[in-house]
Amino acid sequence: MTTKEQARAKVIVLAGTSGTGKTSIAHSLLEYYKVKFPELKYLEGDDLHPPENVAKMASGHPLHDEDRWGWLKVVAHRSADVARLSHGISIITCSSLKRKYRDLVRETEPDVDYYFIFLYAEPEEIYARLENRKGHYMKANMMKSQFDDLELPTAGQEKNCAIVRFEGKSIPLITSEVVSYVEKALANEDF
Repeated sequence: MTTKEQARAKVIVLAGTSGTGKTSIAHSLLEYYKVKFPELKYLEGDDLHPPENVAKMASGHPLHDEDRWGWLKVVAHRSADVARLSHGISIITCSSLKRKYRDLVRETEPDVDYYFIFLYAEPEEIYARLENRKGHYMKANMMKSQFDDLELPTAGQEKNCAIVRFEGKSIPLITSEVVSYVEKALANEDF
């Protein structure tokens, strides 16, 4: 491993539609890595949306590409900045639904390595989870647009992207699977 590889900041992006447990897994990762990386920070991508995006979603309207471009650049910049200040690694939740969104994030901060780990379940399971969720602007009736937009990465076609299916799995088991990919990222191994 070269010094340049060691010096590159790494951002772990917990990706997927709303209702996949990205925030729960982010908190689990913080707990898992608290000794190794005591300054590790997690960013909630939803908190970086501009007010007009939040208002649009809160009124029951899904976002479109033009709504997301500026937000995705903020996601890239903020997660990269935090990684540079936190032992070279950060975690962010970001739906990253389309490949062109992931490409934009990578292109916005080309000196940072982004690792997209998708949390995924079939739509029926996600709908059931969202029916029980309170206090979030993404309601079950808006999910169709997210599944319509979802472009899961295909093995061998998109670097450093993985899918972790979570149907019937506990948070610790899902976290363990995600940690296996984070460990590859920390070792500068592609997946």
